[in-house]
Amino acid sequence: MPKAKTTATPKVDPWWLSEGDLECPHCGQLYFVEVEFRCPECDGPGCPHCRVTHTEGHLVCSGCMEPAKQAAPSEAPHD
Repeated sequence: MPKAKTTATPKVDPWWLSEGDLECPHCGQLYFVEVEFRCPECDGPGCPHCRVTHTEGHLVCSGCMEPAKQAAPSEAPHD
């Protein structure tokens, strides 16, 4: 009896390991809409890697965190 040919099925990576179709406005990384982070301050989109913990404890995008750092008073150097 002849042996049946076995065809190997191509291995497909899970969807979260491949490149997404949206580009993060902060870092340029591609991501999927399923893992998108929406900033509560500006309602802007971003990838899950660009969210930052605000001093008040909630998560914001890196764009909203920058003005808070710039608005903080800087200490003058002691002479």
